[in-house]
Amino acid sequence: MTLALFMGCHVLFAQSRKITGIVTHQSEPVSGITLQIKGTDRGTITDDQGSFTLDGTSGEIIVVSGGFIPQEVLITEEDFYSISLDIKEIEADGVVITALGQQSQRRSLGFSVQQVRNRELSQVRDPNFLNNLAGKVAGVTITQGPTGVGSTSKITIRGEASFTNNNPLFVVDGIVINNQSLVNFTNDAASGFQEVDFGNGAMSINPADIASVSVLKGPGAAALYGTRASNGVILITTKDGSEKRGNGLSFSSSTFFERPFQLPRFQNEFGQGNSGQFEFVDGLGGGINDNITYSYGPALDQGLLIPQYDSPVTLPNGEVVRGGDVAVHGGLPITPTPFVSNPDNLRNFYETGITTMNTLSFSNSFENGHYRLSLGDLRSESVIPGVNLNRQNVSARVSFEPIRNLTVSANVNYIRSQSDNRPANGYGSENINYSLVLRIPQGHTHIQRFQMCVH
Repeated sequence: MTLALFMGCHVLFAQSRKITGIVTHQSEPVSGITLQIKGTDRGTITDDQGSFTLDGTSGEIIVVSGGFIPQEVLITEEDFYSISLDIKEIEADGVVITALGQQSQRRSLGFSVQQVRNRELSQVRDPNFLNNLAGKVAGVTITQGPTGVGSTSKITIRGEASFTNNNPLFVVDGIVINNQSLVNFTNDAASGFQEVDFGNGAMSINPADIASVSVLKGPGAAALYGTRASNGVILITTKDGSEKRGNGLSFSSSTFFERPFQLPRFQNEFGQGNSGQFEFVDGLGGGINDNITYSYGPALDQGLLIPQYDSPVTLPNGEVVRGGDVAVHGGLPITPTPFVSNPDNLRNFYETGITTMNTLSFSNSFENGHYRLSLGDLRSESVIPGVNLNRQNVSARVSFEPIRNLTVSANVNYIRSQSDNRPANGYGSENINYSLVLRIPQGHTHIQRFQMCVH
């Protein structure tokens, strides 16, 4: 019997162990790369440093994918793996867009450039096109905004180089745009109270209008744009109607559903208060510990009747309201109510976010020119109740060659963005997530799981 237990334990440890490693391209770490054990649902993605950790067994195969040539890596007895990725061949020898819209052969360039085509950006079309670049360009790190659709997404090329500004220069069809985040009309992320993230310039581009994105790295690539491009350049080329000859009509529609992925775990044994005592009067300290939002107050679910914020109060006219609505006026008795736990109170607050994107475009390519007109509409309801974003895009490009070697072109873009409420993301009570998580009257619970093997 003892031998059987020992053998069972030995097999358990042999079958599962932590596999770590780093994914790079040309010695640059690559974030957002997917690694999955072939034939299973076990997988992970690389972090900002290109590192990964997953459970694996000797003999299994790791499938590596995401914007580069897919690879399969056999797990051996090693615990650390360094995986180097290569750009897809369709891009390696092709023509890329460089500074000032010039088309050049990749082999002839003296600097690093990588281009992402529309077909790769549209595989998962996020409303903010910057998020679609995650895991598709070596040395580029994308950090999504914390407040959902319409929030600022941070992008850095080859790591942080400054304490203040690491934003690359954005150029759309040869026009430089301001991509600074509009957080209460400042130039960087929220750092104080009452900070509302209004997004950045690049997020307003309709992903369906983008033909390709070129990422220029290093000072040599950005020389023509001056010091503004010291952090690199993101060159965006939009569709112009020249893809196919003749008239064209295109309609695309995307719908996204979102829910919070993971919520904090809270204990549900003790409620608001301190030293096992709590009684609400006015929320300002008039009762027993009623100005204390943290645990540990009286035990929950023990049949206790305690005056609380939502306990009923009967007004002189007979109307019944919540205690917290009239407590600041004082003088009215609050009816005690059962002191019970609400284990799903945080989860039930959030809703299912819905975002729809519709784009209708007209194009024509003829002998002496081409044009394209695009109409885009985005409507988003956040997971946070009352937070929304509506955006309309009108984009037009026309190019005409009246005589040989003379081309006349024009671009027109109109963007209208509107929201009834944008969430705050600073450190303070105006941030709804801060109020729910840090001010909720239940302490955090840390759960650890142990496995014991008996010899």
